[in-house]
Amino acid sequence: MEIISTVIMLIGLASTVSPRLPGHILILAGAVLYLSSTGFNNAPAWLIYTLLCITVTAEGGGRLLRLYLTKNFSLSRSFCVNVTAGNIGGSIAANAILGPLVGLVLWELLVGKTFLPRWSIIGQVLGCLLVVGLLRFFSGLAMIVLTAAFS
Repeated sequence: MEIISTVIMLIGLASTVSPRLPGHILILAGAVLYLSSTGFNNAPAWLIYTLLCITVTAEGGGRLLRLYLTKNFSLSRSFCVNVTAGNIGGSIAANAILGPLVGLVLWELLVGKTFLPRWSIIGQVLGCLLVVGLLRFFSGLAMIVLTAAFS
C-alpha cells in the first residue's frame, strides 16, 4: 500500500505544474492513503490539517493568482501557450521536411510575422504562468516532504 500511495503522490506532484489537473488533491489522497496504511500511529494530528490547508490554498490560490497575474494582458493565456507550442513544433517540422536552413527561413517568413510582434506580451504571460506553476510544484513537494518526515 505504501508503494501505491507513493506513486499517487508522485503523479500528483507531476500534475501540479498543469493548471487543469488537481495535483495537490492527488498528493493529499496519497498522503491519507499512506498514513492510513500505517494506522496513523506516528502521524501528528496537525499533519492532516496542514496538508488540507496547503491543498486548499494551493488549488484555489493558484487559480486566483494565475488569473490575477495575467488579467491585464491583451492576449489570453491559452493563446500564448498554444502559439508558443505551435511555433516550436512548426519550426521543427519545417526543419525536418525542408532542411535546417530552408525550413527555418520559410517558417519565419510565413508564421514569424504574426508571432514575433507579440513575443514580448507572450513572454510576459508565459513568465507569469511559470511563476504560478513553480509555486504549485514547490507547495506539492512540501506536502510530500511533510508526509515523509512526520509519518
